[in-house]
Amino acid sequence: MAIKGSFREVSLPDVLQLLAVGFKTGCLKVTDGQNFGNIYFKDGRVCYSSLLNRPDRLGDRLVSRGLVSSAQLQQALDQQRNEGGKRRLGDILMESGLVSTEDVQQDITHQIGDAIFFLLRWPDGEFFFEQDALPDNEPVMVSLDVMNLLLEEARQVDEWRTLETKLPTPQTVLERVAMESVQAAELGLNEEEQHILLLIDGSRSLEEIYQASPLGDFATAKIVYGLLLSGIAKRGGEKSKQVSNWKAGVLDEHRNLGIAFYKTQMFDEAAREYRRMVEIKPEDPEARFYLGMIHFRKAEYADAATEFLEAIAIDPKLAPAYNNLGLALEAMGELDDAARQYRRSLELSGQASIPRINLAFLSYRKGDLASALEQLSRLEEEKGKIPMVSFLLGMIAYRQGDLEAALANWAAAGAGRRQNPAVENNLGAVKHGRGQIEDAERHYQSALRAAPGDPLILGNLSELYYRNGMISQAVDVMLKMAEANVASAAEFARLGNLYFKQGQRDQAIAHWRRSLELDPDNQMVQRNLKLAEKR
Repeated sequence: MAIKGSFREVSLPDVLQLLAVGFKTGCLKVTDGQNFGNIYFKDGRVCYSSLLNRPDRLGDRLVSRGLVSSAQLQQALDQQRNEGGKRRLGDILMESGLVSTEDVQQDITHQIGDAIFFLLRWPDGEFFFEQDALPDNEPVMVSLDVMNLLLEEARQVDEWRTLETKLPTPQTVLERVAMESVQAAELGLNEEEQHILLLIDGSRSLEEIYQASPLGDFATAKIVYGLLLSGIAKRGGEKSKQVSNWKAGVLDEHRNLGIAFYKTQMFDEAAREYRRMVEIKPEDPEARFYLGMIHFRKAEYADAATEFLEAIAIDPKLAPAYNNLGLALEAMGELDDAARQYRRSLELSGQASIPRINLAFLSYRKGDLASALEQLSRLEEEKGKIPMVSFLLGMIAYRQGDLEAALANWAAAGAGRRQNPAVENNLGAVKHGRGQIEDAERHYQSALRAAPGDPLILGNLSELYYRNGMISQAVDVMLKMAEANVASAAEFARLGNLYFKQGQRDQAIAHWRRSLELDPDNQMVQRNLKLAEKR
């Protein structure tokens, strides 16, 4: 189910409830253009959440709850770093017996509440739901009812709006009031209040205190308000946004947002973040590389090639940039130059599969089947792992007239994986050519489920229905093509023919006229139209 839109059209609570009612599994990605959040669902219940550029403070929260000591936390963090950061901190703490699964689940529940509280305060934003996506390498998840979450967080949002009027602006620096140690001991602050007081150090703004706090924005705001009210803390000066934006890690923030936007296909927003990276650090090849990727995804191939060349100028050994430059050049019709870039990528990356596959496909496009086979023969070990290898072998076999080998390779390309529209479409075409109508229809429909609206697949399916007298199905498919503005002159001509056979003269005339707009010299359609208009 594709769900994408703006909070101007549908509110976040409505989107969450829609996913809950539909028992959906996947990831709801939300952004206000500056921040990015993920809310994960499993069977309609919230199981996990994360906020980009707001670090997961599981360890700090466990310390604040008294479940682990600062020394134990540091030991676990050291172990995580020594293992290359591949395992979650919670997994390490559970393995060591310091915390239980229930402790981590309670923390995740708190984290989800904080995330939804943060998101509900956005005045505007956009969302995108990715079906079946769940968090990677996350050993512990929860199962929370959406309605209960919304009721609790909506109550906190109402309280927040009142509290916000009494607090300094987010850019205000907070300072501790100097006092004797005896006076400080008499205050009777609890562990959470002491933790927030330590964050008030005369350099952090209120916004930075929220980000550093393990307690969440709402609980932190209540404690800060209490500390200000009691005179333990005071307001300092206003921290300029310009200085704040240049804090340590600002490059990583733009990088993380850029990647998140890119994966969600929000290419303009992603490009904005990478351009900011270029402004901050012009010698960073990654920003140029991703700007090239964005231009390529938008079919702006000349601009993509320029960005890839910029990345190569910064890092002449960046093999993926040569490969992608080859793709951009190939899309521009510069096939020989593209082949050179693929070979350069291969020289730098050794036996990398992707540039070799691209080189094989380029040879196939040029009709040099022997060269294509020679490249693919070097990927024999990858044949069962990379679908494109089997797919290309199938295409070559088909071109050579060996249909059985083509079918076997295409079957291997799709085995045990998500439906590949190109493979399914080709299988449908072969079955259609052999007169296996039901099998052909099944493969075409499978291709459409993987690539809805693909004009080539729709055209093949309409051809199948039209040639085999399946009139209502043919009309349905061709009307979909017309509505999507992907119908050709042939589809409009056939629609005219089918409507005329059904006695719907006006409809037939309208579609024949549309066919002639696209192909004015079609004499058959001209003749049909004249006959129909005389009646």
